[in-house]
Amino acid sequence: MSNASRAQYSANPHFLHTLSGLLARQAIVVEHAISAPDGSILLTSGSRLQPRHFQLLPQQQLRSPLESSLALPDFAAHRLLREKSDQLLADQALLQLLLQKTTHRHACLAVLENLPLNPALTVLLAMLDQQQLLEHGLLCCLFSLGLALRTGQSSALLEQIALAALFHDIGELYLDAGHPAQVAVGSAPLAWRHRMVHPLIAYRQMLQLGQHPQLEAIALAMLQHHERLDGSGYPRREKEKQLGIAGQLIAVADLSCRLLQKSHPGQRLDIALRIIPGEFHRPAVAVMHRALQQLDKDTAAMPTSAQAMAALHALLKRIGEITHLLLNLQEETLTAAGQAALGRCMGQFDTIQRSLFSTGMQASQPLAQEEDLQLEILLVTEEINWRLRNLGRDLSLAQDKLGPDDAMLFQSLSSVLLAGTPA
Repeated sequence: MSNASRAQYSANPHFLHTLSGLLARQAIVVEHAISAPDGSILLTSGSRLQPRHFQLLPQQQLRSPLESSLALPDFAAHRLLREKSDQLLADQALLQLLLQKTTHRHACLAVLENLPLNPALTVLLAMLDQQQLLEHGLLCCLFSLGLALRTGQSSALLEQIALAALFHDIGELYLDAGHPAQVAVGSAPLAWRHRMVHPLIAYRQMLQLGQHPQLEAIALAMLQHHERLDGSGYPRREKEKQLGIAGQLIAVADLSCRLLQKSHPGQRLDIALRIIPGEFHRPAVAVMHRALQQLDKDTAAMPTSAQAMAALHALLKRIGEITHLLLNLQEETLTAAGQAALGRCMGQFDTIQRSLFSTGMQASQPLAQEEDLQLEILLVTEEINWRLRNLGRDLSLAQDKLGPDDAMLFQSLSSVLLAGTPA
């Protein structure tokens, strides 16, 4: 077993790049001496980080994580959180509906005002702000707290949820900002693989840098914010019994925040949360559905009947192609690993297909005259196409672990699943 005192750490180059940008805006102080593994001091406690140090640090192994040695003396973290929270509460209509009760709103703000932030987390918070990721994290935090309060979670859980939601995307700080997966979540398997690691990075960094009696539970909630109760999420494909309440609530909140940026957010979000029953925390979905029913409809341009029906016809054609390819694969001679990948793919495809048919959309061609129905058809088709692309990404990752013969047999199916413009 390795001696913990001899552990070595490297400064992540993407983290350093963002940190150097932060240095241009405010002072960064070395709170604890930065040392090499042999104990020699590289930067003394109390010194200020300078631009020249960003040439030194990438070349050095460190005795402890760089993040744990830094502090921001001029950064008022709690004041920033309060100011941004007030702005989000004023701007976000759905958040206002979720936190209609004054007691709930005050409870959320009280949790944020008393959030335990050590210097390492404060540095990460400032970096999230610099990278324009803080608003998403904070909005996700407020939604998560609102859902926790509205679904009757214990007050002891609120602080854990707040920390996990606020920092759930810190893994993004350790990834290449120029990578396609960071610019836009496209359909390319390589970009998807790159993005899938960010919850795992966030989990490890919180365990390494955070300080809290329930640190493991907080880190797990961060790890699980892209998991789904039916096992269709990532990075571990965990199911309901393996997922904590905090992670389940943050998953609903994170999806809500992302879809609020799109056109017709209320209708889109309601469809995404409910189209496949059993994906998300059921009481939270019910709370969001009630709030969404009160939300004013988006005034964005409505699709024409021709647009809606063209999208639906294209989706049905795509489903037919996928079905044909799956049937052909069942006739092929596959290894045990290939059979397992096929079985998983068929199960997920069946769930997606049934979710479409349960809406009755496939029989709506003559009925698509009303604007609301046209919009629903278009949004349902976009959501189903998004789910099919996710299945394609999942299959492409499974192909990496298969032998060349199996991988080749799956290639046509992967291509059809991954086809189309990202939603």
